[in-house]
Amino acid sequence: MKCSIERLGAWLPVPVIALDRLPGRLIGLSMGMFVLIRSDFAADRPTVVHELEHCRQFWRGGLVLHMARYYLSRRYRLRAEVEAFRAELAACSPASRQGRLEESARVLAACYEIGLDEAACRRMLSGDLPATGHAISAELPAHSEPLASQATSPVAARAADISTD
Repeated sequence: MKCSIERLGAWLPVPVIALDRLPGRLIGLSMGMFVLIRSDFAADRPTVVHELEHCRQFWRGGLVLHMARYYLSRRYRLRAEVEAFRAELAACSPASRQGRLEESARVLAACYEIGLDEAACRRMLSGDLPATGHAISAELPAHSEPLASQATSPVAARAADISTD
């Protein structure tokens, strides 16, 4: 286990704890006041930035309210993840950005139960479609179910090893 300190803004320290294993296929997990990250991704700056963005959301929305909205509202979960993935993409080198965009769209469509396909996710992540307001209503299926029966919680987490079957 290794620990480093990142900062949100100029004053708020956020411990980033690198562990050899995380549950399921998770590679990073924001716990609001700190971040857990798999050791093999600890040096991947875009992944760390993604999780730090979730820490910002925690502080902005408050623990109970943020967690409740994340689990109960598909629209909120989508906004939170798009915001984090966009921060991640902005932290990528120009040479790796397109590949990371494709991977991020695949992960977002497959792991967060938002009811969108890769193409819609790619459009949101690239900024072609906003992740707020009426654009989401038009893209999301009519029913909106809370996250319920997942073996591994997707809260503020990125998943690895997503198959493209």
